[in-house]
Amino acid sequence: MTWSWGRRTRERFEVGVAAGSRAFEMSTQLARRQAREQARLWRPKAFFILQCGLAAVVAYSIAHYVFEVAVPLFAPVAAMSCLGMTYGQRFRRAIEITVGVAVGAFVGESFFHLAGLGPWQVGAIVVTAMSVASVLGAGPLMVTQAGVQGLIVALLSGTSSTAFGRWFEALIGSCVAVVFAGLVPASMIARPRAKSTALLETLSSLLTATALGLSARDEEMLEDALTRARATESDLAVLRGMTDDAVEVVAISPLHFGRRREVRELGAMLAPIDRAMRNARVLIRRSATAVHVGEAVPATYVEAIIELADATDLLARAVREGRPSPALEAALERTALDTQAPAPGAPLSAEVVRAQIRSILVDFHQVLGRPLDDARARLAGEA
Repeated sequence: MTWSWGRRTRERFEVGVAAGSRAFEMSTQLARRQAREQARLWRPKAFFILQCGLAAVVAYSIAHYVFEVAVPLFAPVAAMSCLGMTYGQRFRRAIEITVGVAVGAFVGESFFHLAGLGPWQVGAIVVTAMSVASVLGAGPLMVTQAGVQGLIVALLSGTSSTAFGRWFEALIGSCVAVVFAGLVPASMIARPRAKSTALLETLSSLLTATALGLSARDEEMLEDALTRARATESDLAVLRGMTDDAVEVVAISPLHFGRRREVRELGAMLAPIDRAMRNARVLIRRSATAVHVGEAVPATYVEAIIELADATDLLARAVREGRPSPALEAALERTALDTQAPAPGAPLSAEVVRAQIRSILVDFHQVLGRPLDDARARLAGEA
């Protein structure tokens, strides 16, 4: 009995140690996974963070060493506020916020020096600054900045040694931000191409999953593909912002004038890529519906989806390299030919799938820079 009790105790101890070791291993893996996820979230923002930091340094240095401001506060703050950390027309937003900062700072400091500071002055500063910004045709961002900056400048103007010193500081920071918004590395212009390539590679993966789901009659696999397809909307929004930034950069920066044609071509890809993703969502949703209601999708249509996935891979490579390949042209032509006529007895869902395949083919021809009429003619075999 004693020996048996001791053995059970030892076994329990060993099980407990093993469980504790496993728990520690799992917690370590979870921590590593979370660290990798946080690093992944930081990487896309790293450029903006560094740009804001450098702009703050430059704004501070100009205000302190050139204009001899003892404690520059508004120069770096205004520079960071104007730059922001999001994609999409950053230069225009920098200009807009600059005007808002300048208006708000001027109104706030004017009230401080002319009427002092008290409860009614605070309200008057906010109303006046936002009203002036609105009269100038400002957007919501600029109007808000005008009110905020006007109030902060008035509250802190007592620490300024010169009249309108804070307004001048804010103007320095805003001007620095405008310059930084136009000075971006060439990699910022290349990002729309990389993002477009990634989206097309995702689309290829989704089409492959759809073909597999139809072949296996696996509704869960198709629903998962549909969820992933819907999630690409955020990626498309990022691509739109990247494209807007690239268009603005080549328009204002002499360093990138030579890349105007490339950026225009990338901008022209945005709409057909967007339509291709939308058409793919319809295709996947209808495929899931077909499986759910028990409608049979002809094997030739499933094969056409696989062909389309292969063509999507080739298109992604063409976008990445900046030129189409003969293999891509052949793949598009083959898929168009295979889906030209309906299969005998194909149900409604299957015909919707076929129609979406052909719609995506039209989108792909437009990604390659072809006009809509030409894309349709190629689909009909007339080109």
